[in-house]
Amino acid sequence: MHRGLEITSPVRRRSNGIRTRAEIIAAAERHFASSGFRDTYLGDIAAEVGIRRASISYHFSSKLELYTAVLETVFAGWAEDLPGGGTAAHRLETAMTGWIDFVAQRPSAARLILRESVNAQPGKIAAFLSTGSVPVEWFEALIAEGVTSGEFHPKIETQRFLSLMCAITVAHFAAIPWLSRRVPVDPCDREELEKHKLEILLVARTMLGYERSERHADASTRCAP
Repeated sequence: MHRGLEITSPVRRRSNGIRTRAEIIAAAERHFASSGFRDTYLGDIAAEVGIRRASISYHFSSKLELYTAVLETVFAGWAEDLPGGGTAAHRLETAMTGWIDFVAQRPSAARLILRESVNAQPGKIAAFLSTGSVPVEWFEALIAEGVTSGEFHPKIETQRFLSLMCAITVAHFAAIPWLSRRVPVDPCDREELEKHKLEILLVARTMLGYERSERHADASTRCAP
């Protein structure tokens, strides 16, 4: 039998459609992050949730729609927490250190971004790009504001800066465990998170040509070797 049609757990009766939809998205996030879009089967997701495969169609018309909903859910929390007050430098650094905490708390986010990046096709807008437009536009507007106010003196284009910031964190969480095999490093350890925050802020300050945010000065001092 095709594994996508298997039901390996008993089907449970459901009365709360909102709860069921949330459970489908949570299960789908785990499967998409570990197996990718192509090798994730709706039957496996349904089995984990405890519903019939056909029940997923009640909430999502296709696997792509479910995948898009997963991405929207994953990144909605971080987008909602983007700072709204302070200097451009302070907001930028708060958002970037918040991004690191977000990825540490939700490792599937990093895996999903890596898979999206690897599978990206020229001329085709990936689901991640459409769901991630809000934070991208926020950063673009913030950097433009910083340039206008004289806070930022960018050495590279905004889109290249954003690509670099995203890559640094995603690659760090994915690669540091095997790069540090002789002396194991947990990227989610609090001390390691603070070190990584310092690293990404140092790169940001260099690329955007500004002095460190005063509100992050103490943290930078604590992280310095």
